[in-house]
Amino acid sequence: MNISETVKKYLQAEGKTNVLATSDKSGKVNVAMFGSYQLMDDSSVLVMLGDNRSFSNLKENPQAAAIVMLHGKTGMATEGCRLYMKVRTIQDEGEKFNEIKEKIRARIGGGADILMHLVIFDIVEARPILDFGQGI
Repeated sequence: MNISETVKKYLQAEGKTNVLATSDKSGKVNVAMFGSYQLMDDSSVLVMLGDNRSFSNLKENPQAAAIVMLHGKTGMATEGCRLYMKVRTIQDEGEKFNEIKEKIRARIGGGADILMHLVIFDIVEARPILDFGQGI
C-alpha cells in the first residue's frame, strides 16, 4: 500500500513517540517503545532492533502493528497514525545495515551498539491514531 502524505509527515516528525506491537507464534503479545521508524519509500518502513522480545517475535510471526504519536495538550488532540505491517526482510549485515546503524550512531553514540538487526516492513494498512472513519 502507498501511504499518504499525512502518514509520511507523522513518520518524519520530530518528537514523536513510536510503539511497536508484535506477537509470537502462539499469540503472546509484546509492546515496546522505539527511537524511530524510518520511511524507506511510499510503502515501507525500517527499524533497527537488538536481540529482544520484539525481534524474537518477528522471527516467529512477521505481523506487527505500530503507533506513531505526536502528543497533544489533551488525549483527543493527539495526532498520529497506526500502521499494520509485515516483515519483508531482516538484515544483520550489509551496506544498508551499516548505513542505517551509522546514522543512528551519529545521533545516539554507543547506544547503537545494541542494534543488531535491520527489519524492513511492508505497510499493509494505515489508520488514524484516533479513528472516526475520517481516513488518513
